[in-house]
Amino acid sequence: MTDLTLPSLAPEKTKTLLWSIAIALGTALIFFAVLRVEENHISKHERLQLVEMTDSFVAVFSDARGEDSPIPAHFRRLGIEHFSSTGQVERDGRANTQMRMPGLPGLELGTSEDDPRLSEVIAEFSDQSNHAPVHEQHWENGRLISRTLVPSIAEKETCVSCHNTLLGEEVFQLGDAMGAYVVERDMTANALADAKYAAVWFFGSLAVFWLIGFREHARNLHVLQLKSQVKIEEMKNAADAKEKFLLSHDPLTGLPNRKLFNEHLRDCFDLPERNTLTAALVDLDDFKLVNDTMGHAAGDALLVEVAQRLKAATREVDAMVARLGGDEFALIWNARNAFSLGAAVAPRMLAQVTRPMEFENWSITPKCSIGLACADQGMGQTPSELLKAADAALYSAKGLGKNTYQEYDKVIDACMQRQKTIAARLPDAIRNDDIRVALQPQVNLSNRQFRGFEALARWRLDGEDISPDEFITIAESSGVVKDLDLYVLKKAARFARTLSADMGVPVPISVNVSAKSFRSLSLAEDIQDILWTTGFDPELLTLEVTETAAMEKMEAVQATMGALRKQGVRSALDDFGTGYSSLAYLLRMEFDEIKIDREFVRDIHAGNDNHILVRHLADMLCQLDIDLVVEGIETEEQIALLHGVGNRVGQGYLFSRPLELEDVEGYLRTALNLPESAAQTGTKG
Repeated sequence: MTDLTLPSLAPEKTKTLLWSIAIALGTALIFFAVLRVEENHISKHERLQLVEMTDSFVAVFSDARGEDSPIPAHFRRLGIEHFSSTGQVERDGRANTQMRMPGLPGLELGTSEDDPRLSEVIAEFSDQSNHAPVHEQHWENGRLISRTLVPSIAEKETCVSCHNTLLGEEVFQLGDAMGAYVVERDMTANALADAKYAAVWFFGSLAVFWLIGFREHARNLHVLQLKSQVKIEEMKNAADAKEKFLLSHDPLTGLPNRKLFNEHLRDCFDLPERNTLTAALVDLDDFKLVNDTMGHAAGDALLVEVAQRLKAATREVDAMVARLGGDEFALIWNARNAFSLGAAVAPRMLAQVTRPMEFENWSITPKCSIGLACADQGMGQTPSELLKAADAALYSAKGLGKNTYQEYDKVIDACMQRQKTIAARLPDAIRNDDIRVALQPQVNLSNRQFRGFEALARWRLDGEDISPDEFITIAESSGVVKDLDLYVLKKAARFARTLSADMGVPVPISVNVSAKSFRSLSLAEDIQDILWTTGFDPELLTLEVTETAAMEKMEAVQATMGALRKQGVRSALDDFGTGYSSLAYLLRMEFDEIKIDREFVRDIHAGNDNHILVRHLADMLCQLDIDLVVEGIETEEQIALLHGVGNRVGQGYLFSRPLELEDVEGYLRTALNLPESAAQTGTKG
């Protein structure tokens, strides 16, 4: 995350001060160096000028006396002293510049040089053809001395002869260096003045640079504050935009979610073109199988790919594609022409979605079912009605075998209206005791003896018998299935308790429990309450759970069944073989009996696959001490093929159809060979 903390002002002040000192020191040193160079240049020029004036003085004197007249040495010294002292006095009265003229070492003519180093320099003048002046600067005896050495050249014959006569031999010739002018200037006061000026420059520069640096720092700090505020606002806006996006979009596919889709749908119904609105619901077929076999990463990749394919297939009709949740997608668009009608768009969606895709080492061929509904057909006067119509069409498409599409029509509309009626009337039917309970006998295949009853719900609405498959499915979708399950259990338990007391024989019952009922955390307590209020023996009760329901709600089923098993209630796995069962799963759930679906019995023949499968399953369950219940037995041939060792129980029309409660006592008396006197009361509900 970006750090927007502003720097502390104190460290920045110190940093600014240090930089100001460094820069001011640098400029002061440069200023001092410039002063020194300038001082040295002026001093050097003045020293050379002093020598020139002395030579000019001597030359004037020589011209005045004549060409061959010698120049007295004391006269030259007089000129040197005069020009050295004129105008070269410091404020304290000391001479600032001095000049002397020593001769060559060993050949001195009246004046010698005490400094051996300077004597050596003078001697070198006689050995060099180029008599260039020598300038130097040294600290000597605590003073800074700037010195210039200029060779004294014998420019006239009289000077040569005069010196040779004094030396007593021919030493010099015309043009030789006979000595040197040594001009010295005391630069100590100048250096101290330059240092003083440099110090003043340093402190002045320090103040200026520190003020400039402080001003720039304050300005930069202000700019940084502004930038930080701008960055904070940008981050806040980005966070708000991301929050709004996440609130209105699916984080996996990036598609609009259910909330945004519903808002868009409501907005579309406010437009004049509402009659051309077409809604489509798309549901992936067997998506759970992809997750279970290839992993959730493959399922996520499939959802992302399908989302992109749906957008590509409907881009030309400008459809809004949304993910409602799970593997369900929704689309809405305006069908303005034949190209954008649902019947034209749906095949394009199927063609796009069902193209194979690669994921890691897997090849996945997606399949989907599509339900379509158009508002101009009077199928959706409100947004919710339009979606319900599309959902009904989707349900119909899945009933046609999946991987297809279905448009909402009058047939589906009639079915939908029927479902609405059933859903509306079912709660009242449960409360008003309009649901009947029928009992279908179960018998031991080995001896045809009575084993117990399975309780089945029956309902007659306005003179029409409603199929249990129909109204139970509607009960699950409408949220009243738990009330229905408990109602059937309570009514069957009360009847069996009364019948058992009247006839003196135990009457076991089995009752189906829907997967949706296990969503309730209080299901186990509700069943225990029914057993307590009815007085029914828990050991005579078997709760049946479908295989698909048990797998979808495994933890809830285990928790509920475990609590009831402690009371003696048995459990059964219903419709075994229609889902994705595994042996480890069977052992983990600890079922007391397994009920195989009637589909395995319908086409069973000696030696065919169904026969071999059921036989091996029965042998395995016998080893595990689990009862096998076979549904749908209708012929003696089927019994002959299913008969064998172990606890094998049969149920079907061959033994008895589901019995109304008033017919149960007669069946039971016959099945148990009870005398007439044993039944003194009629069947009680």
